[in-house]
Amino acid sequence: MDYRFYLLNSDGKFADMEEWNCASDVAAMERAARHGHAYGAELWRGDQRLSTFSGPMTRRAEQPGA
Repeated sequence: MDYRFYLLNSDGKFADMEEWNCASDVAAMERAARHGHAYGAELWRGDQRLSTFSGPMTRRAEQPGA
């Protein structure tokens, strides 16, 4: 199956995209979870967003006093 993994920038906008071919949604989700992304990412299959991943920079910005 074909997937698109979008890396987000500090404004939450698409900064980069990778196209993946994975055997299943589960395999794509596992790959996405292992992928490094500072500000977050989204995993898509066709026109369906499968998941959103927050990055360490996103979590830090959400903490009070950060």
